[in-house]
Amino acid sequence: MGSGRSARHRLGTRPALPGGAGRQRGVSLLEVLVALLVLAIGVLGAVSLQTNALRYNASAAYHTQASFLAYDMLDRMRANAGSLSSYALSVNSTCSAASQASSILATDREDFIRAVSCLLPAGYGSVVISGSRATITVGWSEQRIVADGGHTEVVISSLIRGDL
Repeated sequence: MGSGRSARHRLGTRPALPGGAGRQRGVSLLEVLVALLVLAIGVLGAVSLQTNALRYNASAAYHTQASFLAYDMLDRMRANAGSLSSYALSVNSTCSAASQASSILATDREDFIRAVSCLLPAGYGSVVISGSRATITVGWSEQRIVADGGHTEVVISSLIRGDL
């Protein structure tokens, strides 16, 4: 038994170290650090993707709301086509409380003004009447969504009545 040990030492071999080969010490720690780096980059990518998805979702929601408000106003104007020229207006105000309007026209105008200014961030809009054609513009600020975002607008034009 004693001679077997001395033969190994003479040939330059070492006895096996507990836990693996001597040259591999620290390599598994390096592999773990590289794996953590790759995982961290993946998590940052997923967070960025989620943030952008939420941002674009909010932008799409405002676009949908603006389209709805413009088409709602067109429908109101079609229902009260006799007063079409009186629907021309410009909205550039802050959100205010509702008040009692005296007529259908006044109610329609007030509802549009209040909805644009209250439902959209920095909302603004206009209704332009040219003969029997109405052009409705509804806009809002994208700065709460995108840092360098400006204003976005929805412009809808429609023929309200064909008798003019």
